[in-house]
Amino acid sequence: MFKRCLSCILLLSTLPLWGTLAVPPVHAQGQRPVLAFYYAWYDENTWSPDKVPDMPRSPYRSAERATIERHVREARGAGIDGLVQSWYGPGTNPTEANFCTLLDVAQAHGMQATVDFEATSPFMPDLASLRNGLSHLIGTHARHPAFLRYDGKPVVFFWQQRRYSMDTWAALREQVDPTRSTIWIAEGDDPSWLGVFDGLHLYTITWRVNTNPTYTANKMRKRVNDAIAARGAHRYWVATAMPGYDDTRVEGRDASFVYPRSPEYYRSTWEAAIASTPDMIVINSYNEWREGTMIEPSVRYGDTYLDLTREMAAKYKNSTIPALGMSKPSVTPTPNPPPPPTETPTTAATRTRTATPTPTATRTPTATATRTPTATATRTPTATATRTSTPSPTLTPSATPTRTPTASHTVAVVKAPTDTPTVAQTLTAAPTYTSMAVIAEPPGSQAPPLSGPLCAPLMGLVGFVWLLRGLWKE
Repeated sequence: MFKRCLSCILLLSTLPLWGTLAVPPVHAQGQRPVLAFYYAWYDENTWSPDKVPDMPRSPYRSAERATIERHVREARGAGIDGLVQSWYGPGTNPTEANFCTLLDVAQAHGMQATVDFEATSPFMPDLASLRNGLSHLIGTHARHPAFLRYDGKPVVFFWQQRRYSMDTWAALREQVDPTRSTIWIAEGDDPSWLGVFDGLHLYTITWRVNTNPTYTANKMRKRVNDAIAARGAHRYWVATAMPGYDDTRVEGRDASFVYPRSPEYYRSTWEAAIASTPDMIVINSYNEWREGTMIEPSVRYGDTYLDLTREMAAKYKNSTIPALGMSKPSVTPTPNPPPPPTETPTTAATRTRTATPTPTATRTPTATATRTPTATATRTPTATATRTSTPSPTLTPSATPTRTPTASHTVAVVKAPTDTPTVAQTLTAAPTYTSMAVIAEPPGSQAPPLSGPLCAPLMGLVGFVWLLRGLWKE
């Protein structure tokens, strides 16, 4: 009897050990989440040929729970781990209510969700309301079990943080997140933001000019690596994949353009993103219908882009890029860099949106897009791609953003490359950035064999079995 009691006690004492064996630590497994930007402000007024370049197979209202459930199931089936919803802040606006639903639905289906924090939101018009929005997000939503976490911390994306200075953001962060308990991902290609934010992403990598996904991704990888070396602390690089672009039906844009979508181009953006060894990959987008970047099933393309997403997401997650916690390879220029581009925009391409709330019950955001010619013979256009919002007027009777159509605008159609280069080919520098050598990523190294966190538990288990055997013989 004594031997049996002793055996039971010893078995119970090893339960924590079995938990360690069944669920290896995150750092041992590595993290390679695939995310997608998500929009929750559509209604029956959205779906007309003069507003969107394609149609969903079933027009929907974003506020319906059944719609969000369908989106979550489709995204999860395509290998997407989390949706990044554009968020206007707390209060009576559809993005807040729909994000609450998204979190609950994501939890039920084993997914995660976070926000793309809209610094230009008409519902957060000043610093006080912006601070309240951040406090609400961190203090309420980030505590939800389905809120996106990476390396154990909630992750928040930001859009148009340039509205305020870096010093202002530093002061805001000291007020709402002084212990850096969350991860902040800024938008844009300027590494100086990494002094306040924890990572960078590019919302769009497809502009009016001919784009080169590999050049863009490698350039960003190098800039983040340089920031890591300079600061002695890890910073996150989130690479972007997208199928094309078409904002020609968005009212008020005088610089609308089409970059023809194709499975080949979508695949090339994925290959470029994977080769840049990112911490995460984000797709632009799951359902930004107004700008034609959606991968959601449509009348014209069916499940083509969801199927391709499933394939490429699996390739990324099974790739040999360094996992979280491992040292990342340094990025060095190729021996023979390509010549500098002949046209160089003054700044990186960004989306622009100016949302100006009015004191009445109707809020009127107006999208602006500017072009800046220089005085020299070489014109230097600024490439802008504007994310649009179409909040449902039926959901927000107290404050409903609406749009006022403006005069007609010029539409540019970008000719896509006839031969999509692969990652292994030597590519020319895209004219989207200042002159920089194309950066070659070293071949991905194989992940090290499983060791460290599992060795001690295994040795303990062997010793325990041996002890049991000896006690039982006695």
